[in-house]
Amino acid sequence: MAYRFTPADRGAFKRCRRQWDFGARERQNYEPAEGPAPPDLELGVRDALAVYYFPGMWDWQRSVVLPLALQGLAWSLGGQPAAGGGLVAGQALLGRYFEWAPGVDRFSPIQVECRFEVNLPDPAGGGRELVLPDGRPIRYQGRVDLLAGDEHDRYWVVAHRLIDRFGTAEELLLDEELVAACWAMERFFPGMRIAGTIHNELRRADSPVGVEEPPPKAAPRRSPRRRRSRRRDRGGIPQHEASGGGRSLPYARRGGVRSGPPGPAAVASEGDGRFRRTRIPRGRAELEAAGARLAAEALDMVDPGLRLYPNPAPEHCGSCQFVAPCLAVERGGDVAAVLAAAYRDRGPERVEPGRLGAATWGTGRGAAPPRFDRG
Repeated sequence: MAYRFTPADRGAFKRCRRQWDFGARERQNYEPAEGPAPPDLELGVRDALAVYYFPGMWDWQRSVVLPLALQGLAWSLGGQPAAGGGLVAGQALLGRYFEWAPGVDRFSPIQVECRFEVNLPDPAGGGRELVLPDGRPIRYQGRVDLLAGDEHDRYWVVAHRLIDRFGTAEELLLDEELVAACWAMERFFPGMRIAGTIHNELRRADSPVGVEEPPPKAAPRRSPRRRRSRRRDRGGIPQHEASGGGRSLPYARRGGVRSGPPGPAAVASEGDGRFRRTRIPRGRAELEAAGARLAAEALDMVDPGLRLYPNPAPEHCGSCQFVAPCLAVERGGDVAAVLAAAYRDRGPERVEPGRLGAATWGTGRGAAPPRFDRG
């Protein structure tokens, strides 16, 4: 089997090697043995947005889609204890988001919850890929919330984030997890070119905004001609239009795109105080550097001589699940006894049920053509 690591494994490795060693699936693979985790509102919101941006329903009316999206939130939180408060908060947040989003959705969804798993290049070059001494490949796996296409059929990786404060410009520019996802998507779909990233930030309802919260900006008024279209109120780029000429066929449209659309504009951000959408173009050099860093870090992870020193800090230890065994290591205690008493093996990776719109390409505008073109 291949050696696999995820964005969570990578983050733990760079944050604290001891934490990574306790919890990574390719290491000791422990998790707390305590009861069920508290409701994960961020996961619920992302599940709801996966329904909202499901490509097959992008041309449907809001009156049909919004109840389904809220059902996605309830389904995600429904099996978790104490989900009632989170459900109400999530519904209120999403209700405001659904009023705001049509004015800024300038894309067409292509895939939601798109998984990737890619081999890593050997830093030594020669076109080789990283493998362990026994020949097993080293792979980076993860998923992106949304793959979208703009009016020029450029591809963008979209991340939905439930946050307490908006990220600074530097934090968004240096979001290495999202940049690495761009690199991985290009490698997973050979020939694809990702134009950049879109950070879709939603502030929690209980987070301070500094000023009185303004009402969400509604979608702009549309001309009578637009109102007669099949999708009058969702914003974005329609998947299908009754304009003739095979416009809904991606391979028919893409012939006119091969001459090269204009490059994406500089970093652009818009929001209303509760939500913010930031689009960041990503260049070739940036993506290639992200892939090279992944490979270098993977080599460190699989190094037999790796030193597993901790990195104690309030921002690291406050949320760490492995404080107890870490303290046992530091104090010379019985680490095995601590692990046996309060932790358990996570077992093999669980196969998640498939999601519509995640594994196949649609037939609407911007969907994958029979072949990608580098030109």
